[in-house]
Amino acid sequence: MPSHFDFFCHSPTVMFGAGRATQVAARLRELGRSRALVVTTDSGQRRYAPVIESLQDMAKASFAGAQPHCPIEVANAALDVFHQRACDAVITIGGGSTIGLGKYIAVETGAPHIALPTTLSGSEMTPLFGVLVDGEKRNRRESRALANTVIVDPMLAQSLPIRETATTGMNALAHCIEALYVPKSNPLTSQLALTGIDMLYRALKQLAIEPSSREARTQAAYGATIGGLMVNSVGIGMHHRICHILGGRFKLPHGESNCVVLPYVLAYNASAIAEACTTMESLMGTHPAVALHRLARELRVPTSLRELGVPADSIAVIAAESFHHIDHNPLPVDEAAVLKLLQAAWTGQEPSVM
Repeated sequence: MPSHFDFFCHSPTVMFGAGRATQVAARLRELGRSRALVVTTDSGQRRYAPVIESLQDMAKASFAGAQPHCPIEVANAALDVFHQRACDAVITIGGGSTIGLGKYIAVETGAPHIALPTTLSGSEMTPLFGVLVDGEKRNRRESRALANTVIVDPMLAQSLPIRETATTGMNALAHCIEALYVPKSNPLTSQLALTGIDMLYRALKQLAIEPSSREARTQAAYGATIGGLMVNSVGIGMHHRICHILGGRFKLPHGESNCVVLPYVLAYNASAIAEACTTMESLMGTHPAVALHRLARELRVPTSLRELGVPADSIAVIAAESFHHIDHNPLPVDEAAVLKLLQAAWTGQEPSVM
């Protein structure tokens, strides 16, 4: 037993389980609200029509224009709809970008936010969000951005292409893995993080074979909820700093950049987190950096920055910008180390583990 540690956990109310999406209207009534703005993407508005229709006249307005990385123009357009229709709550149905838009509205208005995640980004569990301004993703952490209620219904994701589930699942794995070694990590979060890693890794392996598996989707959703809680409790590390730079500069989907970058950051840090790597290896059967690179291949998601269309001649600039944003790492890091890591990620070669 450790003699002392700090643990922070300020979580939304979580309603987890298949079929829970039908309880949105009841939750709104519990909160004393009746004029909700429903935020989705264009495809999400069609895909999740039964959920929206279940709100009946409590859905006073809709905004189906959520976009990746939440451009400020889109965020303000949604905010205008909220005010024009005199809404008193925001409901988001979708992935991290859609939920991030809901956070922006909640911060600007003080309205309660009910989030229904359909991907595995974990964004719904955190007060973190970002808006894209002049090509730069500006990340914010504000207490009012934390959702009031999160309804995790694994069946909402059944109609999603497996690629979206797979890429955001790799992001969720990154949340749990980083939680093992960021400065605020502690015995409680580490145990939860390992549970999340185990659940997500096994679920994604199964989804690579059987994308419609209800059991695997439920396990993945559970692991992703833990991943989001880890970001909220202990924060993020070098891996996510790099992915945010890639997303802002090239508008890459956050999950896809995670698929590529995660194995290389883990390989770089391996010598400084040997105990964590040994534990993960016991779950995955081989070194986790190698296992995750192979898992991405099994899931048929990107494994190189080249696949994502990142120009080779931009790697040095990305390395310099990323290094500027890295505030901690278990192994000392300099710009040259980040450059070498990104060069390997650009080629997509299997990570080399010392």
